[in-house]
Amino acid sequence: MNLLGRAAIAALAMGLAQQASAADIKLLCIPGLRAAFDELLPAFERDTGNKVVFHFEIFPGQKKEIESGDFDVAIFATPQIEALGKEGKVVPSTAANLASTNIGVAVKSGAPKPNIGSDEAFKRTLLAAKSITYTKQSQTGVFLTKQLETRGLADALKDKLQLQPGGAMTTFVVARGEAELGVVLVSDILATPGVDLVGPVPASWQNTVMQTAAVGATAKQPAAAAALIKYLTTPAAAAVFKAKGLEPAR
Repeated sequence: MNLLGRAAIAALAMGLAQQASAADIKLLCIPGLRAAFDELLPAFERDTGNKVVFHFEIFPGQKKEIESGDFDVAIFATPQIEALGKEGKVVPSTAANLASTNIGVAVKSGAPKPNIGSDEAFKRTLLAAKSITYTKQSQTGVFLTKQLETRGLADALKDKLQLQPGGAMTTFVVARGEAELGVVLVSDILATPGVDLVGPVPASWQNTVMQTAAVGATAKQPAAAAALIKYLTTPAAAAVFKAKGLEPAR
């Protein structure tokens, strides 16, 4: 057999070996990390030969998948991952912090940006807005609802609120001009065409949440899942998180 023939057989054998070892990694994650993952996951797939099958939705919308145990990696707020560890749904020893999310305000692209630079300014902006949207059951939404109640604004704003039932909806409502203000994760705002980021909400309204990854307790691909988490904690991944409006874990 000539050299070219032997090289072709070797290349075929290498390709078959990679195909045999390739894994489909099932990932559950909040929508706020999607923009970063749109950049990170293709690179991971290219480098490893593995494929990441993802489901982006807020935590309450992932209950069915979590209860079934049919996932390899879960990425949610740290308290949620800790609770899943206690319930035997994820392996606590595999948990790794990735990046934190922060709340911001969105307006339709080109619209005037209101003043949200202080507690009083943000309060005035909310009261002056014709309509406000956020995701009801998300971490952000639950926090905002409590804030409005605590600050005595719930009754004044109740007729203006357009509460979204699931993730990745709020910013698009603003982009379509159906709501004047969107209060949602900064990373969601930066990832959505047709909206502008006004800025982060004032510190006393802020709800910084660390997003943590862990391998599922019944993962079908635990080794590949662990490799994905390791990849997401690299300096290169941290740079992508930062660029997409997230604060990398240290």
